[in-house]
Amino acid sequence: MTDTNHPGENALDKDKGRTIAVSDETFVFSTVQVPGRKVTGAQIAKAAGREPVEDYALLLNLPSGEIETLRPDEEIDLAAKAVERFFVIRSGESFRFVVDHLSLEWPLKSIPGKHIKFLVNAGDDKELVQEHENAPAKVIGDDDPVHLDAPGVERLKTRPRNVTVIYNHKEFTLERRVYSTEELFAAFSVPTGYKLDLIEHDGEFRELKPGGKLPVREGMEFASHPPRGQSS
Repeated sequence: MTDTNHPGENALDKDKGRTIAVSDETFVFSTVQVPGRKVTGAQIAKAAGREPVEDYALLLNLPSGEIETLRPDEEIDLAAKAVERFFVIRSGESFRFVVDHLSLEWPLKSIPGKHIKFLVNAGDDKELVQEHENAPAKVIGDDDPVHLDAPGVERLKTRPRNVTVIYNHKEFTLERRVYSTEELFAAFSVPTGYKLDLIEHDGEFRELKPGGKLPVREGMEFASHPPRGQSS
């Protein structure tokens, strides 16, 4: 077997078989050959050397990023589904979760953030966020586990890792995070001795105090000025 994340074209003739990519929970894929374009979950598991089939959860990863469970006796048309990537994982459980309104299933109680991003085709320019009612959004790091066995359906979303803000009518791209006032001075190259203001939604100017902290979000506006009583 050759390790790969993408099996490429199904170059084999349908009468001779087709090539698909199969992984377990490690997300290390290997290419295997199955009998044809229409195969059962059991045939996929056996082709990957996972037996007895009844001990494993079989999942297909659709091009949209969605994950669906495949029963051992259920037949799938590989060409019609346009799917080439499968997971065969030892488990008898299933946990549902949602990312960006995509419905997913996973047979283990937790999954790292980087694997969720892989499933939904989110690149390095995106970050994964876990939202809870009445609580700040939590950014999930690539190696952070997302626990799926809590009551209810876990809901997550992806968003751009960077944001665009305005400083003195010019656009700046910053990493989405909490900044100190001093870090913002450095990011905007504010002249020595000047003051830095956040322009609120109502147009009011709020001076950022030394040592202060500010979560930087998309579309924020800033301006600088010399101390009051001095000309610019």
